[in-house]
Amino acid sequence: MSYYFVSIGGTGAKVMEALTHVCVAGLLPENERLYIAAIDPDVGNGNLERTSTALNNFAVFQNFSVGNDTPLFKNKISIVRPFPWNPTGHDKTLDDLVEFHHQGNAAKLYEALYTRRERSTTLNEGFRGHPSIGAAVLAKNFDDATKWTTLTAQIEKIIGEGENVKIFLAGSVFGGTGAAGLPTVARLLRNNLSDYADRISIGGVLILPYFSFTPDDVKNELFARSENFLPNTKAALKYYSERENLFDATYFVGDSVMTPVGEFSVGSANQRNEAHVVELYAALAAADFFSRPIHAQKIFKYICHGERDRFTWRDFPASNERFVQFARFIFAYVHLIKPVLNDLGSGSAKAYKFPWFVDMLDGVDVTAPDVVNFNFYAETFAAWLKQIETLNGREVFLIDTAMFEANPARLVDKKLFAAMDGTQSKLTLHEIWYRLTEPFKADSTVRGFGRFLRRLYDCCAA
Repeated sequence: MSYYFVSIGGTGAKVMEALTHVCVAGLLPENERLYIAAIDPDVGNGNLERTSTALNNFAVFQNFSVGNDTPLFKNKISIVRPFPWNPTGHDKTLDDLVEFHHQGNAAKLYEALYTRRERSTTLNEGFRGHPSIGAAVLAKNFDDATKWTTLTAQIEKIIGEGENVKIFLAGSVFGGTGAAGLPTVARLLRNNLSDYADRISIGGVLILPYFSFTPDDVKNELFARSENFLPNTKAALKYYSERENLFDATYFVGDSVMTPVGEFSVGSANQRNEAHVVELYAALAAADFFSRPIHAQKIFKYICHGERDRFTWRDFPASNERFVQFARFIFAYVHLIKPVLNDLGSGSAKAYKFPWFVDMLDGVDVTAPDVVNFNFYAETFAAWLKQIETLNGREVFLIDTAMFEANPARLVDKKLFAAMDGTQSKLTLHEIWYRLTEPFKADSTVRGFGRFLRRLYDCCAA
């Protein structure tokens, strides 16, 4: 079995960011490889850039030798190139990409369907909340099979080797790229892989409105408007209700409270929205889909949370134990281990004071690229978690937000560590330090820096 995840548009990229952390933490059901693909005309989108950073960091350190009997890093990631795939090219308008504007009666229909501004706006920053633009562009580009050969050829190769394949798409139904791309990509995959219908399963998470924004100084620019989100969603849901066979499993995730985003941006690098709990739900939907049999019976499930403006672990469909252990592992690393490694590297500390270093890291190059990338990733995860915990106008009680007061990756008070998930455990930082100094036996395949990370992760079990 192989897993494929395809993000479509900016919201899909945010789900991909959450899924990356879910994957690194070992929350996917089996030890299968996860192939990641992205579709976005706004290749400079800040949300996609942040996601790419987390993905690329993991791609560098994912081969740490930690053993097969641990969830840590169990799912390897492969990025499908080009990443992201840009269906519009650079500095193109709708007029540049379609051929109807000079074909007689077709040109008149084209002009009736699209305003002059829609036809002449460059699409470097996406479809600007206009799915009708995206539908025209994607339909033309996806009908040319060479545009999507890399992904479908790879899937065909894997099927030819005897594996089944699960494909999961993620995007919004209320914006531009996701709303246009979700049904188009699903249909394309169905058609191109029709010879292997019994070997593939296609699922999708359709993100409903969960944020809002106030445009500032955009004047006559074409852009998404949050007051259109609900009408767009209503139209999209009607469309999906009439096409039952697009997905083998469909997940709808949204929020009744529209969280205001920070600084408004039409797109590009300035569009860098903070993480949201809805994106974590969507990533867990992907994990749920991957856990199901290849052709599971279609079912309907509802997930509700107990209080309108408050989220706790009781509101999630999956067990929190593994996620909490992973969070402990990351915070123990950035608070206890990383500073020691920095001090040892600078010569301001002596190795004999740290038995765990002598036992497991003596002779290991802690300045190697894979170690450096793990350091970056740990900080990235902590920052992402902080954003989820500090939603504007909502209370999220997964990991104690008091831990983040000084810095996303630093503990303000060591006593907070034991109560990280809202329960008072006996697992203090002192206890983890003590566990690290105890004798550790591992099979010969577990070695190097991965051996130490495995040990630290195991020490963080409650």
